[in-house]
Amino acid sequence: MNCRKILAYLLILGIMLLLTGCWNSREVNDLAIVMAMGVDKDPKKGEYIVSFQVVNPGIIATGKGGGGGDMSVTFYKGTGKTLFEAIRKTSKKVPRQLFFAHISLIAIGESLAKEGIHELFDFFDRSLETRLTTLVLVARKDKAENIVKAMIPLESIPANGIVGKLETSSNNWSENIRLEIGDVIRTLVSPGKELLISGVSLVGDPEEGKKKSNVDQTEVIASVEIDQMALFKEGKLKRWLREDESKGTLWILDKLKGTIVNIDCGKKLEQIGIEILRSNTNVEVKSDKGKPTFHLIIREEANISEVKCPIDLSKPEEFTKLEKKLREKTKQMIMAAVSVAQDEKSDIFGFGEELKRSDPKAWEKMEGEWDEIFANSKVEVKVDAFIRRPGMRVKPYLSELKR
Repeated sequence: MNCRKILAYLLILGIMLLLTGCWNSREVNDLAIVMAMGVDKDPKKGEYIVSFQVVNPGIIATGKGGGGGDMSVTFYKGTGKTLFEAIRKTSKKVPRQLFFAHISLIAIGESLAKEGIHELFDFFDRSLETRLTTLVLVARKDKAENIVKAMIPLESIPANGIVGKLETSSNNWSENIRLEIGDVIRTLVSPGKELLISGVSLVGDPEEGKKKSNVDQTEVIASVEIDQMALFKEGKLKRWLREDESKGTLWILDKLKGTIVNIDCGKKLEQIGIEILRSNTNVEVKSDKGKPTFHLIIREEANISEVKCPIDLSKPEEFTKLEKKLREKTKQMIMAAVSVAQDEKSDIFGFGEELKRSDPKAWEKMEGEWDEIFANSKVEVKVDAFIRRPGMRVKPYLSELKR
């Protein structure tokens, strides 16, 4: 055997020693896969109450979870002074090891959100299993565990149904925002931006909502809905934004994907439905003698989706009138959002971050008193609105009706 072969064998043996194999592998049959987690707090004991939506892989595999058969998920709950303690204590009730690598939703109870969530996300940030892309929602006027318990039609795994509702709502209605664990952590540590989290609520009977019979009928007794947005200040929930305030906020954040705006037709209020197709927002800041002014420039394109009054859209001047009204309505909603944020002294728009990027020296002087400065800052809004198409009909049939 020559030296070359000996060296090759030694190299192979050396490489084999470096192979770790499957020393830390875990079989699927030994895992309880968590799809959603709720976090509440016991007001008397001060302990966390964690709730888990655990998937039943056997039912999902057979396709029985959507209707009929056994439950596709199981609910578990535990308590502890820390989240990790609560999770480990819950393991006494679960026949398998809780596994968080596939978790898609974290729900936070409203009472806990009001108390503060600064300390809540260290476990998720530190854990090897949890993903920072997991969606975060706040249970509006409810406990998080009621959201985690609820069964949802059309989806065998309820957590996936809630995520799907948020995606649909964000794309078509734009009253909510998708926020992940990583986004929450970055905002909490940012001195120039406050937190904004979408809400979720349970409409109907919570006890009926957790039963399989809730999705085995054409009309559900309890339903989970994506509901408004929670405005935070220093990690604590301060108030819920109304519909117009939420849309105005998304316009400012340049996260409005598509929505419907109703405008007036003569003296008749909100008779014309306008579908916003695209929107783009630029924020410019100018600082003069320690007083910043924020200029918001919005460009939006829209189609006419519905007309409930006789109007001839073949005339260019009618389009011009509608575009003017759309600009005014858009500006109105944006200023409503600005007013709420300034009243709460909560910079949910990240104006402070924009000032820091554009004028670091000015930000250094204002950072210590930013809450007050933001509350008194001037905000100017310019909207360019363009209505592209009237739909399939230029002149509505309403103009032909005899009244």
